Amino acid sequence: MIIVANKTLIEKGEGHKLVERFNKIGKIEFAKGFCGLEVLVNTKAKERDEVTISTRWDAIEDFKAWTKSEAFREAHTGKNARPDYIIGNEIEYYQVEVVRMPIAQAQ
Repeated sequence: MIIVANKTLIEKGEGHKLVERFNKIGKIEFAKGFCGLEVLVNTKAKERDEVTISTRWDAIEDFKAWTKSEAFREAHTGKNARPDYIIGNEIEYYQVEVVRMPIAQAQ
């Protein structure tokens, strides 16, 4: 599994707008190899807002296929194009090496 983290710097007080954009089902949920998505807000950011969109994929090839799909283009153009309140972004790729889950307590 891989994680793709898109850290976005946003004008102060505007981060909630990006969060709202991701608070609905979209076409990514139907993409091959998609395992999940989290929207993370950095609560310590002072000068600007910082929101990271973290997506989980079975393989990097699945993520790359998503970025080349018509569904991806639709999600990032027209009314969904990059809003003016976004200052910049940085994308990181992480290979998941260890996953640990809570152990249910026996009753």
